[in-house]
Amino acid sequence: MKKLLPLCLLAALTACSNQPNQLILNPVYQGGKISTINSNVSTSVIDLRGDNVTLKIIESDKIKTLASPGIADSVKSALDSALSRNGANISNLSTTRFELDIHQLQAVVTEKMMTHSSNATIEFGVRVVKNASTFNKNYQGNANLEGPLSHDRAKIEGQLNKLTEQIITRIVSDPELIAYLEG
Repeated sequence: MKKLLPLCLLAALTACSNQPNQLILNPVYQGGKISTINSNVSTSVIDLRGDNVTLKIIESDKIKTLASPGIADSVKSALDSALSRNGANISNLSTTRFELDIHQLQAVVTEKMMTHSSNATIEFGVRVVKNASTFNKNYQGNANLEGPLSHDRAKIEGQLNKLTEQIITRIVSDPELIAYLEG
């Protein structure tokens, strides 16, 4: 038993230090039907961020950064789900193009001796091209999180996923955008 305890402790410490060097972003649209979008659209999501850092961790004198591979695909999945649940028909053959640009999607975590804080910022640009006209609008949001001791990566992932879902919900319920799609 005395030999087993140090082995368990070593295994636990090794598991904690071997976290993957990426952030898993997987927003899921959970809202129901909140608007009526009677349109056929083809969708695309383009990551236009200057750098692909999704999580920046600042600890006194060092900065650690993590990317989130497949971020455009994750956001597109949530967007398609939101549009579909609100009446839009997603079709690659549609002449109405619904394009979402990711301008910013990042959480910055500041670690202090006994506390941490996380500030998440997201900005999406929406461009809808229909016939010879174009609708453009930016949607953004912020979320803050504070806690004791060191940050929990799962909570930061949850913070970004929830904020992404909130902004997508705001997009599909925007009366200006719906009026453009319907007109």
